[in-house]
Amino acid sequence: MGLPAGLILALILQILSGSTSGTIASGCDSCHDEANCLKTRERGDSFTSQAYSCVCKDGFVGDGLTCLDAKLCSDSSCCSQGYQWSADMGCVDTDECSLSESPCTPRQVCQNTPGSFACLEPSTQTVLFHSGCSDCPRGMDCIDGHGSRCADPCDQYTKLNDEWRSTNNTVINRPRCDRNIRWKGWYRMYLGRESAQLPERCLGSHRCGTDAPMWMTKAHPTESNEIVNRKVCAAFEDKCCSYETDIQVKLCPGNFYVYKLVRPSTCCLAYCAEVKGPAPEVVTTTPELITEPLTHAPDTTTETFSSTEAPNQPSQLMCGRETLQVGLDVDSLTSSGLNPLSGNLATLNCSRFTVRDNVVWYEVETRAGVCGNILKTNSTHAIYSNSLFIYPKSNSSFVHPLSVPFTCVFPLDTHSSMDVAVRPFLELKGAITGSGSRAKASMSLFHDSSFSEKYPAGLVTLPVGSPLYVGVSVEETDPSFAVVLEDCYATHLSNPHNPEQYPLIHRKCPADRRQVSVVESGASLQARFSSLFFLLQHEYRDLYLHCSLSLCDRRTSSCVPPCTHRNYRSVSNSEHLETITVGPILWEKATE
Repeated sequence: MGLPAGLILALILQILSGSTSGTIASGCDSCHDEANCLKTRERGDSFTSQAYSCVCKDGFVGDGLTCLDAKLCSDSSCCSQGYQWSADMGCVDTDECSLSESPCTPRQVCQNTPGSFACLEPSTQTVLFHSGCSDCPRGMDCIDGHGSRCADPCDQYTKLNDEWRSTNNTVINRPRCDRNIRWKGWYRMYLGRESAQLPERCLGSHRCGTDAPMWMTKAHPTESNEIVNRKVCAAFEDKCCSYETDIQVKLCPGNFYVYKLVRPSTCCLAYCAEVKGPAPEVVTTTPELITEPLTHAPDTTTETFSSTEAPNQPSQLMCGRETLQVGLDVDSLTSSGLNPLSGNLATLNCSRFTVRDNVVWYEVETRAGVCGNILKTNSTHAIYSNSLFIYPKSNSSFVHPLSVPFTCVFPLDTHSSMDVAVRPFLELKGAITGSGSRAKASMSLFHDSSFSEKYPAGLVTLPVGSPLYVGVSVEETDPSFAVVLEDCYATHLSNPHNPEQYPLIHRKCPADRRQVSVVESGASLQARFSSLFFLLQHEYRDLYLHCSLSLCDRRTSSCVPPCTHRNYRSVSNSEHLETITVGPILWEKATE
């Protein structure tokens, strides 16, 4: 049965409401490994288009793009911080603002965000972020890579430069989906080499390289020292806001914006971008009426001299780096007996104009000497000056034109920032390479849980049912490493490769939590565990303990195994060491 295009939006909304675990996708490669990809064709005059949807397999929960094991993840161990497990939807956001005690101060407004929350100042709706145990100052955020310290997102952002995000892009061969991106931190938009921003208007669907383009419902901030909250909508078919979410925005020095973008919960949605330069400064000035008589040579011809009245509507001046524009209200000029389209600048043939929204705009290039432009400079500013002259509708008598002198002032100082990050690295091409030996490790049996007093090497006799306290240490000078207990087991022979093995620790976690406890593993160059001492196969025979170990780089990996409720599957790139052994340990029989 085909999937009509008009039902896509309804299916998206159904997915958002949690009534299905499927997600419309751009192709089967977007589906999770534990999801089934369903293909359908849209029926028209012929089968011309194909639709895909991802649905999690039985025993797994999610939207099809991400599928989690329902049993293993039921304790929320699969969810990131700020999320909790839902049997129907998988990992869902925890609403901190609905808690009995608000995480914000009484004067602030708590607003839930994906995986976290924000505190808004009630007067300006400025967002204050939280870093560790303290609040970040206004305009700053706790950014990954700075630990618990706050940083300015204008200095710490990721460059987002995708040409397909342009609002002018209406050619979509394969819809893009920002659901497939792991958004983290702050982003600055580019289109080519130009700084870009989110559009502030509703866009039609099937633009910006996606099916449902995302746009910002309110204007960008105008204060550069604050972070504000903004709603983003996705336009689809005849609805401007078929999906919505909240993001944060900041205006940075240099007139560009950075965004804290979030991951949409479905496909195919994507953030749009457009190049829109900063609004030129708008200054108002009242036209000056020239009333002095015109000086001229005597003439036998009698002429009538008069002057025009200035219109009540003030003029507008737009000072751009490329053009200077003077705007006059057409109705005000006409009612004053002036011809709005008759003007010229100080040079008579300079009369370029356009009419927009009943305002006539005369413009001149921002260059000294062009159309009579005068340029003056001081130590801090450049000053361009000229005058616009507007003539009356009637040319039956000689009349002074209306003069509108104008001046634009530009600061001489500026600043620039390089949009290329320079990251140093160590060039190892052609380096001399050698190999070293494995780190030396030792294993000891201790008297009690303090792990302070070791049994001497050799035979140790202990009663059945007593605990074994085992400690491991590695001789390594670099504190960047930590030793991890990979597998520990018992045998009746001193050979660690004896096939008859009784597991104590398997894949970094206790094989039986009732019998074995891992005290320390992955935290330092020492590891410790304890195990109850019982007979193996009903025989009072000597017992040997063996452990295989690995070294883990604590700078790049989380080395402590998460063994809260389930065995940990080892996928690390740690360096494995040779298996070490302690024993023999002899059973102490009860006195008959």
